[in-house]
Amino acid sequence: MDNPERYLTDRERLAQLLKDLRSGAGMTGAQAAAAAGMSQAKISKWENAHLLPSPPDSATILDVYRATPDARVEVGELVDRLHADIESNRTHLRRGAAQRQTQIGRIEAAAKELRFFSILGVPGLLQTPAYMRRIFSLDLSGAELVRAIEARQRRQHVLHEADKRFMFVLTEAALRWGFVPAEARAEQVARIASYLGNDYVRIGIIPTGAEVGDVPLHSFQIFDARLVTVGLLHATITVSDPQDIAQYRRHFDTLASGALFGDDSRDLLERLRNDG
Repeated sequence: MDNPERYLTDRERLAQLLKDLRSGAGMTGAQAAAAAGMSQAKISKWENAHLLPSPPDSATILDVYRATPDARVEVGELVDRLHADIESNRTHLRRGAAQRQTQIGRIEAAAKELRFFSILGVPGLLQTPAYMRRIFSLDLSGAELVRAIEARQRRQHVLHEADKRFMFVLTEAALRWGFVPAEARAEQVARIASYLGNDYVRIGIIPTGAEVGDVPLHSFQIFDARLVTVGLLHATITVSDPQDIAQYRRHFDTLASGALFGDDSRDLLERLRNDG
């Protein structure tokens, strides 16, 4: 996506468009629901951006409204894009890793409640410069590498905004993974420990062997109740459907229930730091 914030405004655009189409058809919400064989509550949720219609449902309601070809195209594009957007990581690199970091920073700046879950890596907002360099040097070098690191460091300033709430949940394996040398791992663990006791940054560590009520398939980030991003090897997936986001929030809560926080987390981090 060229502009990640577009996915928040697109949902509002879709809601208004569906409302205008119903009004243009001279129908009340109850009439539209009856004609489509749906509940009035569903129609209302679409028009208030509380629920994203599925492609089949959107096609049905467009038939009810006798929408024009242009309106059908616009609605179809919005629905498809909002359900899930996949952007190749090659596209990120082509456009510039530093620019991508700036885009992510805008999403973080707009959110008030940010949740991060990571299986085998340290979230960007918590990374040390050495860890960042190792990450970005997989694909970048020279001036572009330096710009990407500097852009990610600028993103980290958001952690000092007291009007936000951050929650990070990491596995113990993420901190033991030999991605960086032992000295750099110890430095990274110390950086994470430095945030413990912060009123608006909570960090939980899921110890190896902990009983957790769900199986995480990948890392992900949640921004308020508006947006989820999932980083895969080849691409980044953006999710903005309210029902899907609610599922990710429940998944996050289940995973967090198996994590150690506060002094217990501090003790585990100290052991990890000493173990090297």
